[in-house]
Amino acid sequence: MEQAEKTSTRKVLSITLNSLFYLIIIVLLIFSLANIKVKKENDIANIFGRGFLSVQSNSMLGDQDDSFEKGDMILVKMLDEESVKELKVGDIVTYFDMSIREFNTHRVVEINLEDEYLVTQADYNPVSNNTNTQPDQPINFDQALATYSSKISGFGNTLDYLQSPTGFALFVILPVVFILAFEGIVLGRNILQLNRAKMEEKYAQEKEDTKKLLEAEKDKLREELLAELKKENKEQSK
Repeated sequence: MEQAEKTSTRKVLSITLNSLFYLIIIVLLIFSLANIKVKKENDIANIFGRGFLSVQSNSMLGDQDDSFEKGDMILVKMLDEESVKELKVGDIVTYFDMSIREFNTHRVVEINLEDEYLVTQADYNPVSNNTNTQPDQPINFDQALATYSSKISGFGNTLDYLQSPTGFALFVILPVVFILAFEGIVLGRNILQLNRAKMEEKYAQEKEDTKKLLEAEKDKLREELLAELKKENKEQSK
């Protein structure tokens, strides 16, 4: 009973650890794929149309539900030709600002469907520490890359480090290598155990076959001896 409980516990622990390992691998691979898709400076790391960005300024600081600040990570939904036309005043969009050669994520304050351009504006002015901001330069619809979905407070700095060559190597590539190496060792050990079990089974079968063969030889010799004895007895009785 106790042995069965130990076996069951080990099995549950093994399944849990394997599930955790594969979950980590999936998360790291998704993160890797999202970053691999960033081919040029005005691309947003994304996978399946969902992207993420670290906030570099306090231009959207405030007390609104969709406000965020420097050091946060924002989750965005990528825009296409159709979805960009569904934007409304008040939405927050991300575009690549050529004047500063950085991403800007500001609130839409004007939309011109006829000429297909929109105007954004920051909620907060970090320089003057107030909400007295000026509209940004108009951008074409095709310049709007994504729309704001949600945020993870304080995770932006971590994202910046993870996207750096050092951080990516230490916290993405290295863990994947270690996990795959560990899984390789476990797989190799399981294969060895399986082969050992097969060899033991084969040896036991060969041993049993040899035993049966020896028994058959003994029976054959016994029958031959009995036949010889009968023959000798028959000759003596003549």
